[in-house]
Amino acid sequence: MFERILLPLDGSEQAEMALPYGEELGRRLGSELILFHVCGPEHQQYQRMHQMYLESLAETLARNMKKGRPKGREVKVTAKIETGSPSGNICSLVQKDDIGLIVMTAVGASGLKVAMLGSVADHVCRTVPIPVLLIRPQGMNQAEGKKRLINHILLTLDGSDLSKLALPVGEELAAKLKVQITLFQMAHMIYPYYGGTSAIMGGMPMPVIDYVQLSDVEEKRVRAEMIALEQELRKKGLTVTHTVTSGTDAANEIIEVGKKLGADLVVMSTHGRSGLGRWVSGSVTEKILRYGEMPLLLVQARAG
Repeated sequence: MFERILLPLDGSEQAEMALPYGEELGRRLGSELILFHVCGPEHQQYQRMHQMYLESLAETLARNMKKGRPKGREVKVTAKIETGSPSGNICSLVQKDDIGLIVMTAVGASGLKVAMLGSVADHVCRTVPIPVLLIRPQGMNQAEGKKRLINHILLTLDGSDLSKLALPVGEELAAKLKVQITLFQMAHMIYPYYGGTSAIMGGMPMPVIDYVQLSDVEEKRVRAEMIALEQELRKKGLTVTHTVTSGTDAANEIIEVGKKLGADLVVMSTHGRSGLGRWVSGSVTEKILRYGEMPLLLVQARAG
């Protein structure tokens, strides 16, 4: 699944923050790294300079990866440059070169060449049928000094079949990186709770719904589901735990649980739709990207 990893770069420091993650994944997974830059038509005169920039980064990454690679494992880092539209060329390269994973920063920056990320990252996440790892610049301080950047994976679910599309990706990463994986799901609290034995509505006595009891039942159901899934993954040889919280804001719960556990990576699936549907179904993802700090690995629904 991760034989070839694509790292889009625009020459900015923000974009290059994805390089340490690409380097570590390439070394630990034995993946080929492809450094990729798209030069706009208006910057064709600087194409040679762009090529030299990528080749220099590729040489540095290759040297670093050789230091910690397992014996007998080849290190391959290549640099590619094309002219055109960043988002369009990235999506096209994914198909042409059989890319298994994209690693890029989640914010835009107008750097040395051309502002490629931000809106481009958004387009890529909604278009490509492969996982995309988004690196958060504001989280790089926490990553500094770590011997390994990824030691603990937080895999988030919501009980839907869509969310479970992230499972194979999280499983494979945890197995190949030999790291712990924590399954997380929030049990939705049900409101409101009025208490008492009856209520009057329109002059007619109405039975009161015990929302607290319903919330407890929902939490027990979710916990049982997580326990069963944890046992299933343990049978595959993975180091797995689970955690369940009750709440109404899934994004906030994911961010807080990630901090509490000291997770290094969040893995989750997303609809990645356009228009209103995207903002409704992807609201959790959007909020995590806006307020979270951990790297976020998104598994597009089409990947399933």
